[in-house]
Amino acid sequence: MPKGFFVTGTDTGVGKTVVSAALVRLLKSAGLSVFAMKPVESGCRRDGDTLVPGDGTFLRTMAGMDEDISMVTPYALEAPLAPMVAAGIEGVRIEPERIKRTFKGLSEKYDAAVVEGVGGLLVPIRRDYFVLDLIGDLGLPVIVVARAGLGTINHTLLTVRCALGAGAKVAGVVINRCGAAGEDMDPSWRTNPQAIRELAGVPLIGIFPSLAGLGASALEKAARKNLDLNLLRTWTC
Repeated sequence: MPKGFFVTGTDTGVGKTVVSAALVRLLKSAGLSVFAMKPVESGCRRDGDTLVPGDGTFLRTMAGMDEDISMVTPYALEAPLAPMVAAGIEGVRIEPERIKRTFKGLSEKYDAAVVEGVGGLLVPIRRDYFVLDLIGDLGLPVIVVARAGLGTINHTLLTVRCALGAGAKVAGVVINRCGAAGEDMDPSWRTNPQAIRELAGVPLIGIFPSLAGLGASALEKAARKNLDLNLLRTWTC
């Protein structure tokens, strides 16, 4: 099994890309060569005839990769919709085998991987293939990124139980406060972490803070301070 993590979310917009980038910087600071992938990205910006995957480009930069962006994001789609829907509109046939070949090729070159999914576990990549299926094919342990506020207990437990029920290994949960409303507006911020510790059945890796900037040094510093390094090492050693 390759080293590294598959980063999924309890929903879209919970900050998977920020946490993925922080994990990339953290693993690199531990002396590992790391590749990042966002295998399928929808909502990509069009630059002439080219679709530019914003998340994939950001992750490639954080990883310091020289590979073409098509190795990081094999499938870039323009419509901001679930991949199955966007691909249908745009006449694209998503082939899981292409993603797996790309992942295998990069795995032979680098020490570890950070792969970011799209949305949550049951987002359809194609009619017969979901994010959860991709996790199984790549064989990486899962990190679940959850929002900080009200509703996150339900969403987090559903996601963890779905992953475990499908036979995936779940490294733990990261609660992401980046870009979220403050504790003064939502008191569940203060109680959610302990509830998730007690109920999820997997470790709480940490609570990622809101950051003023998303540069490499800021992400690495925040990861070192707020994520459980010893727990993460058990999956990458």
